[in-house]
Amino acid sequence: MRGSWLFVLLLTPALTFADDYWGHRIAVHTDVAYGDDPAQVADVYYQGQKLSEPGKYFELEGNRPTLVWIHGGGWVGGDKASQFPRVIHFIERGWHVINLNYRQGPGTAPQAVDDVMCAFKWAIEQAEEIGAPTDQFVVSGLSAGGHLALMVGLMNTTGDHPCKAPVAPRAVVNWFGITDIEAVEDFLATNRAEGNYALSWVGDKAAVADISQRYSPLYRITDAAPPIITIHGTADDIVPYDQGEALHAALSTPNELVTVTNGSHGGFSNAQYQNAYAHIFQFLEDH
Repeated sequence: MRGSWLFVLLLTPALTFADDYWGHRIAVHTDVAYGDDPAQVADVYYQGQKLSEPGKYFELEGNRPTLVWIHGGGWVGGDKASQFPRVIHFIERGWHVINLNYRQGPGTAPQAVDDVMCAFKWAIEQAEEIGAPTDQFVVSGLSAGGHLALMVGLMNTTGDHPCKAPVAPRAVVNWFGITDIEAVEDFLATNRAEGNYALSWVGDKAAVADISQRYSPLYRITDAAPPIITIHGTADDIVPYDQGEALHAALSTPNELVTVTNGSHGGFSNAQYQNAYAHIFQFLEDH
């Protein structure tokens, strides 16, 4: 039955962002369908205490937030299966995690946006069905996944998307995501024409401006935007650093841009990653 895992996952009443580390007492469901397309699936990690009977868990005491994670790949590649290292820091702090796949590939814009919007609504609606709180959800992703996480955060505060959820995410954690599609496509056309993923996703140069206007986070910002933290390297040649700068210059709600000096597209040192996560968890604690 679609979504039945969440009846265990969300039996917790309020939000907390504890600094303590929990053991890896997690149950895992893979390829849980949130839609009818084969690409519309998620891996779900939920915190529980294992019982003596194999495969049986009950929820941990205390309040557990949920991370919705979205992989990158320029909207044309990538897979949730490779993303466990990206979410382990949340799991070890006692978070539940929903790790999404979505429709992708050349000429598929804007299907990825529609899919992640519907996946978020799916999770929220299940929480509502069992009377669980809906203010525990944080959305995050990297690169194209960062773009999609931002869109979930911003489109759930404005507009009339068919999968707009009753509540917006509590916060968005954006790892070097695209914020202006047309500007990135222009940059790639000049600097990385052989790897112009933005043009590939849209499929037609003539449609780039329209897709950008409708599906760029930069054009979705309102005074109702959720708190947003971005981590972006100054030497990123896949998604230029000025994408993050432009986003945070336009935001009026709580936000933070964590600048990784000389960091490339996710190519950070151990110390830089540790600093980024310290900023993330402090930001989430504060907002």
